[in-house]
Amino acid sequence: MLTRLIENEKISQLDIELAKLLTNECVDLELDSQPSEIFYLILLLSIANSRQHTCLDLSTVNWINPFSLKNTLLPDEELSSDDIENELLTPFNDINALALMIQNHASVGDNKPLRLIGDKLYFARYDEYETILANRLLALSEKQINLDKDKLQLLLDTFFPSLDDQIDWQKVACAVALQSAFCIITGGPGTGKTTTVTKLLAVLQSLYQSAPLIIKLVAPTGKAAARLTESISGAKNKIVDISDELKALIPEQAQTIHRLLGVIPQSNKFRHHKDNLLHLDLLIVDEASMVDLALMVKLVEALPKHSRLILLGDKDQLTSVDTGNVLSDLCQDLVLGVWPNYSQERSLMLDLPEQTNLNNQGRFALTDSLAFLQKSHRFNENSGIGQLAKAVNENNQNLLAKIEHQNTQGHFDDITFFEPQKRQAMINRAADAYSEYLTLIENDASVAQVHHAFSQYQLLAAVRKGPYGVNELNDRIEQTLAKRQLIHITAAQSRHYVGLPIMINQNDYQLELYNGDIGILMLDDNQILKAMFISDDGQVRAFFPARLPAHEKVYVMTIHKSQGSEFTHTALVLPPLQDAGAGINRQLVYTGITRAKHKLDMIVQRPMLLDAMKKTVSRSSGLYQRLVNEVIL
Repeated sequence: MLTRLIENEKISQLDIELAKLLTNECVDLELDSQPSEIFYLILLLSIANSRQHTCLDLSTVNWINPFSLKNTLLPDEELSSDDIENELLTPFNDINALALMIQNHASVGDNKPLRLIGDKLYFARYDEYETILANRLLALSEKQINLDKDKLQLLLDTFFPSLDDQIDWQKVACAVALQSAFCIITGGPGTGKTTTVTKLLAVLQSLYQSAPLIIKLVAPTGKAAARLTESISGAKNKIVDISDELKALIPEQAQTIHRLLGVIPQSNKFRHHKDNLLHLDLLIVDEASMVDLALMVKLVEALPKHSRLILLGDKDQLTSVDTGNVLSDLCQDLVLGVWPNYSQERSLMLDLPEQTNLNNQGRFALTDSLAFLQKSHRFNENSGIGQLAKAVNENNQNLLAKIEHQNTQGHFDDITFFEPQKRQAMINRAADAYSEYLTLIENDASVAQVHHAFSQYQLLAAVRKGPYGVNELNDRIEQTLAKRQLIHITAAQSRHYVGLPIMINQNDYQLELYNGDIGILMLDDNQILKAMFISDDGQVRAFFPARLPAHEKVYVMTIHKSQGSEFTHTALVLPPLQDAGAGINRQLVYTGITRAKHKLDMIVQRPMLLDAMKKTVSRSSGLYQRLVNEVIL
């Protein structure tokens, strides 16, 4: 069985060695040795972790074929119980017997490498991460906040004028955040997360004007931090009736989480941690859906006890690249069009209608700290982008059909559908769009102007390989630009040339270049080729190409890599259904669509889009359960 699992690339030799270490079993692939059930469970847990689950949820595993082996004769079909060796079938079909067997194993328990929490099996590290995060967030949410209620109400009414009988979700979110040391503000594209938090900062600094708060703004990537800086600056200038003194107290400069914590070179540790706390009163984390479990724990552990924490993000976007799905876990009770199940006390504080369900038994402990922005100010019923995002996110095929019909009638001018078979036409459109920033380089424009022009358009792909994948499309666009003589590639400069856009793929803490950062190769004042980046604070940073960490050309990027970015004009390509892999799902397509601000080219066949809408992904986790009624210690 182990040989078969390796041949099918389900496990690696490293997984086997780990299982041998934890079980103390002498398993040899060359001999007819019989691994124990716990040995196989550790392999399943390793697979779960490699797929970014924090645990192995025993209740969701298909115990008939737990490793999802395929039939060699019918590769599209999984094996049945008759095809699988009996060694895997007992006692896996009895969850109670399985849990008892696990709990009694020498490697399971407190201060042991494995933990069993309910029906979830963990490696100790992830159990500890979830426990720490749950306890820290619960402690923050229970902290008493003493504010002048009359002054608070006056400020809220000032910054959020009455909307007649409509619910002002932004005002509600601001009120929730002001009355709790921990708050999540979530919402889809254009719902005003940044506007809300900017007004929130104005209210807070008004309340604490005699002793202004020390506020830090962070995001997971440099690109997301730069966009947060731009958004806060723009939102601050739109607030009416605000004094210059108060405006100066609202920070707008964001940085990456890694930069805030202080990376120690050649180490996975940070300068700031539980024994060397950050110096701040309020931390705001944008694009929180991108933050993995381990990084979120390191962040909250470095917060001083008196501080506040606000998480901003879209709960329906793709989860983090690394293990965990913190924002999605914490927001799983939120439903569009429905009030969060606030407690009676919170409802009274927010002046909301009395809740129908006031029973706290089995209630999520952080509900009073959740705010859900439900009105899009960027996309309304006349926006094709907004309607398509809604149709995909809700798997609403009727709405999709309505959008397609209205699009043929010319009712939506912000979205255009194209057939993926016309691939060269798509490549030509991309080359047309990229000609603008390349012309600016030719005319000696500034680095900032070139970066701004490049960010106006982006082609996104769902896959890396194949004719509709990032790798081949990047090469084809490059060839088209070279034929048009917009770029000049020589034998000596085939890898690096003037105008090449690149994306960093590997963190380099010494150079302070991080995964996802985008640079453009240009000549400096001395006519030397450099990779030009724009830092968090808007400064130009230039590097010799040879010094750069791992990177790739980025005329096209994956949807995953686009998280935290927005583009005025976005083109999204999905491969035909027969060429698509299993990873194309609802969250992926929704994230791609919502990168578009004003214009979206949707390059997809209808069967592929419908198939993606049906598929949703989730990651096994125990974070939510730890915050129902009480935290598991």
